[in-house]
Amino acid sequence: MNRRVRFKWSLGCRGCTIYLLSFLLSVNVVHGTDTLSSVTDTNSQSQLVIGLREHYGFVIIHSRAIRAIEDSYPRGTELTINWHKMDKKSWEVCNCYPRVGLLFSFFDFDNREILGYGFNVAGFVEPFFTSHKKLNISIRPAGGLSFDTRPYDPVSNVDNFSYSLPINVYLQLNLALNYRLNEHFGINLAANYNHISNGGIKEPNKGINYPTATIGLDYTLNPSPFEDRLKQKYQGAKKRRYDVALSSFVKRILEDPTYFLVVGASTGVSQQVGRMSAITLDAEWIWDGSLRWRMENQFNSDSDYQRGAVLLGHEFLMGRFTFSQKLGIYIYDQTKFNDPVYQRYGINYHFTKALFAGIHLKAHRHVADLIEIRLGWSFYRTSN
Repeated sequence: MNRRVRFKWSLGCRGCTIYLLSFLLSVNVVHGTDTLSSVTDTNSQSQLVIGLREHYGFVIIHSRAIRAIEDSYPRGTELTINWHKMDKKSWEVCNCYPRVGLLFSFFDFDNREILGYGFNVAGFVEPFFTSHKKLNISIRPAGGLSFDTRPYDPVSNVDNFSYSLPINVYLQLNLALNYRLNEHFGINLAANYNHISNGGIKEPNKGINYPTATIGLDYTLNPSPFEDRLKQKYQGAKKRRYDVALSSFVKRILEDPTYFLVVGASTGVSQQVGRMSAITLDAEWIWDGSLRWRMENQFNSDSDYQRGAVLLGHEFLMGRFTFSQKLGIYIYDQTKFNDPVYQRYGINYHFTKALFAGIHLKAHRHVADLIEIRLGWSFYRTSN
């Protein structure tokens, strides 16, 4: 039977925001605080849940460069440690009872010579809807790190255009149907979208995009009933926030072993429109050293390598965390090296009301362009 499956659309970096969110959230979990720490009290209740899931899926072929791995069907095992929140303040964040936790997984990519194996560690936040009923639905964005055994090598592994570093970004988006068998045991069926890449730090970096289906079993160590609370409409003050920020990081391209410096400056406004939601309008200016090298050495051009853009986007507001997804278009770009439209995903953490830092990823279609560290300052205006 011919198992060849080809997919011509691209899903490359759609979930990159999930990594940025969940990676920072997992830091809170590791240090004994929950990811909703800014909106939960010290007497919050939670259940400890251990989960085990088995994955089976396929690799999406979104680029001609990765046709060598088109007959790959990943299989994996996933262990999760969850804290299922039950308190009122956690409910008020999303009108649901969320789980927060860590996952550990192992994947055989079914192509050992090129892709090898992957070992993943990630943090997640998983809203559960109708938790008080036996049958419920959950959505889980997760992200962290992937330790992969067969990165690209110009001599020994020239066909792996999916990843070129042994440590990469891992992200997952999960939609699950959960059924509680009794107070301790529950089963679930889920559809997952998994992604691995290095965020543009080093080429080649086409990524591995592999949807999977899972069947799983959960065990609750300290079961107690969920309260059936009423959903409430948000009636709090809506903030308008003004940001100014500087960003920087390094990137490496396939044509040159040098790590190039990328520097950016940005400003923007965010208008809160709901309990956890805001719309944004930004402007940014980027100096990309790798683009300057390409213009001078590949294209023999003296075009200005600086680029300016405007961006329209959305933010999820989670206490001190701000999770953003934005679509940008270049208004100044003499190089014309990439598409004029790009995506930007990020998460900021406010140390104080004004001072924040964050991790952001910029991507052109399915290929990550760069990852950066951002430091900025915020100003506010509040309205009812």
